Amino acid sequence: MVPQRRLKANELVAMLAELLNINVAQMAQVANVPRRNLETWLAGKKDNLRLHSIVTLLGLLGIKVEESIRLDEKRVHFWHVHDGLFSGQRAYEAIARLSKLMAGCLMSKVVAGHERFPISRRDYFLVASDVVRVVIVVEKSVLSAPKISPSLIRGACWRDDKQQRSIVAGPRLWKHLVEKDLTVFEFDRIFNQVAETVTWADVSLIAREFGVVPQAVSDWIMERNGDSGGPGSGNRGLDVEGGAPLLALAHPQRKAA
Repeated sequence: MVPQRRLKANELVAMLAELLNINVAQMAQVANVPRRNLETWLAGKKDNLRLHSIVTLLGLLGIKVEESIRLDEKRVHFWHVHDGLFSGQRAYEAIARLSKLMAGCLMSKVVAGHERFPISRRDYFLVASDVVRVVIVVEKSVLSAPKISPSLIRGACWRDDKQQRSIVAGPRLWKHLVEKDLTVFEFDRIFNQVAETVTWADVSLIAREFGVVPQAVSDWIMERNGDSGGPGSGNRGLDVEGGAPLLALAHPQRKAA
């Protein structure tokens, strides 16, 4: 088997931007770089972006540059695949090339438990570990099957060995999922199939009964929950060509290898 060549930083940014549906103009504006410079850099024609700008772009796209180059563990990453009638495997190329970011993860399709007719042009897949949370949204023909599987995401495996290989999201969490407004905590509850026995409406009634005001609840939450800390996974992240200077920039006290 021929080893796959390492990604360059401009290729990584281009793939992530495609999966996130972010165009060059949006990236240039948010990262505060000249659009023409960004276009030529993405095309691989010139190395005309400063390292600070590249790190900013990667952060915008959900990549954390620290001891390694990996997905930001404090975010839920929503990636989009447009699988048209004639797209074939090309639609999934970016997912396959970024497999190393999801190495060691479990994956599952997620469906809405409250919908009577679940046939849709859009399928949702969760890819998860202790420090990785990715939602892959596949837009496709109603009659075609999405090609998300461990054979595409190398190093990942199905959450369940069952033939169905899907989990269910309740109405509230499904709404957040579809609207791309899902917190890390909510992602984990879907993936781990944690049942919701008490709703916010229930909490509101209890608070009224005992005379508890919103400020008291807010103070309790802030006192109880601190910083969750850094990643504790064995995933070593993605090996990007030219990544050593980026890591050195993020950690000036360390020497680039």
